Amino acid sequence: MSFTVRRLKEPPKRRFPWKRSLLWGITFARPLLGWYQSWKRRQEEEHQTMLLKRILFVLIAVFLALFLIAGTAKALVGLKSLGLKTLVSVTGGELMHDTNGYTNILLLGQGDSGHDGKDLTDTLMVASIDPTHTQSVVVVSLPRDLYFLATDKMGKGRINSLYRDYKGYLRGTGMETPAASKEAMRELSLEIGRTLGMEIHGVIKVDFEGFVDAVDVIGGIDVTVPEDIVDTEYPDENYGYETFSLRSGPQHLDGATALKYVRSRHSSSDFSRSARQQQIIIAMAEKSKTEKLHRDVGAITELLSVMREHVETTFGIRELIALGGVADKIDRTRVVTMQLSDRNGLYNSLPQPGGFLYAPPRELFGGASVLLPVSIPEYPVTWKQVQALSKILFAKRSIYLGNPQISILNAGAKPGSARALSNELVRYGFEVDYVNNAETLPDQEKSWIFERSAEAQTPEAAFFVDLLKLPAQASTELTSEELRTVTIVLGKDYTYQPMQDLLPAQ
Repeated sequence: MSFTVRRLKEPPKRRFPWKRSLLWGITFARPLLGWYQSWKRRQEEEHQTMLLKRILFVLIAVFLALFLIAGTAKALVGLKSLGLKTLVSVTGGELMHDTNGYTNILLLGQGDSGHDGKDLTDTLMVASIDPTHTQSVVVVSLPRDLYFLATDKMGKGRINSLYRDYKGYLRGTGMETPAASKEAMRELSLEIGRTLGMEIHGVIKVDFEGFVDAVDVIGGIDVTVPEDIVDTEYPDENYGYETFSLRSGPQHLDGATALKYVRSRHSSSDFSRSARQQQIIIAMAEKSKTEKLHRDVGAITELLSVMREHVETTFGIRELIALGGVADKIDRTRVVTMQLSDRNGLYNSLPQPGGFLYAPPRELFGGASVLLPVSIPEYPVTWKQVQALSKILFAKRSIYLGNPQISILNAGAKPGSARALSNELVRYGFEVDYVNNAETLPDQEKSWIFERSAEAQTPEAAFFVDLLKLPAQASTELTSEELRTVTIVLGKDYTYQPMQDLLPAQ
């Protein structure tokens, strides 16, 4: 039997319909791709918005200090090496703070490159930021003539020359200028911290041009000038003087005018200047908010450029971003300012807040005008009173923010006791608006502080009960004229003591 083998016919190969599948895939994927691109774009926009807001917070921190610095308008945040690309790649770190949770910053102001003595820090201020409890800033201004008889590394001299001289010394040892500048800033902060009895966590140094440019970049600011200013001795750019005048009422200020507004000295007191600086802070913060500055990439880039050119700082980039976040928590209306001065009330003049200094004879200092701290006892020279002020002002800022009015009544104490206590409280920045003999009270054997009821003692009354070591007591014999937020009654047992002796030793 024979047979033949016959190849069966193979079924034809089916080709993959790639063209049709591709068209189908494109049709199906187009809306998905569009959704993804839209999602990605939203994410990028949100990231950019968050980034710009973070930058805005840094800039608001700058604004806070730009106007708090008496005499030059300086910045609270420096961006010496910070650019937009760098900021994208980093996140904020944690700011250092003291045991109270405060971040304390030394602010230095100097002239620009064309200014005579450009390395002299003629403006020095310490700003203490509390973002948690009171959302406030306390600023103490140190006069440029303040004299240090001794320091750890910087020798002796007026405070405005210590940075310049130590920087020059470090450069003489071979240190590069940027490193010498930063080290001199850091050492100066240590000395001032020891003087005030506090820890300082970083330093910012800015020149005139940085402030002027920053105000111009945001289009100027609107303020209401409370009184006419006519300053015939405003320093010009040729080492002479010019007249600066500004009428009271609503005004729109560009950078140059705003600088003159906060620097002008001769037409008003330092205390009205402090009020103008606080006014400018609020104006800048409000301008940033209402103009939605965080959406203006161009303005932010310009401001970063301004900071990069005109600011030096010991803070790192991560700390600067963190500082911006801290600044956003601050209530712009909660700013307490104080200036150390020689208005001490010791030489037939009324004391003023911060009056803890005096001018010794010039011949003792080679003819130079210097300021030293008033010391109790008179010798040796100590900083005890200034440190007492620092301890109360920074740690008990909530009392200052409440601005309590104080009445002091003499009800049996030695004559002059009420006035002596009043002068002391005024120098520490408290408002004493009534000092007199008690009208209806008989002489008291013991001194006391008035309280309306044991259940409703005010924080201010409690503070002075603890500070003056006097008991609280209710009374129905005080007149309405005698009553204030805090009413202090001095009896036969009262003996005046300076504040430095009432505070516990550090």
